[in-house]
Amino acid sequence: MFENYNSEKGSLTGSGRGMNRGRGRGRGMRWMGDYSLMDVRLVEPALLAFLQKENLHGYGLLEKLDSLGLDAINPSMIYRILRDYEDIGLVRSDWDSEGTQGPPRRVYAITDEGRAALKRAETSLRETADRIESLLDRIKRDSI
Repeated sequence: MFENYNSEKGSLTGSGRGMNRGRGRGRGMRWMGDYSLMDVRLVEPALLAFLQKENLHGYGLLEKLDSLGLDAINPSMIYRILRDYEDIGLVRSDWDSEGTQGPPRRVYAITDEGRAALKRAETSLRETADRIESLLDRIKRDSI
């Protein structure tokens, strides 16, 4: 997997899958010069967290993701997640034709099942944060 890693540039080289996409779009390894899978996975609970406060359209959710430093996530991924969430009942959507000057926009709202999923995600995120903190402590301790 790392055979195409250029340590001088701190990035992957080559023309295989995921190569030459440019920075900030899609999956990759931020610590190697691109976006991490963890960043992509943080989008999922973030969307539910934003929707628990207010109903939003896709563009509004993209703006909120900017505040978490997830601004380079491909917008098509956001809409795909929202469609999947709607299919499994975590969110619902309706068309808002009154709040826009242009064509109607789909506005998303969290469901009770979405709130329960967000609560489970919160527990998982706390456990992950604890593991990350433990790893960072080990890195710091072992590098001294």
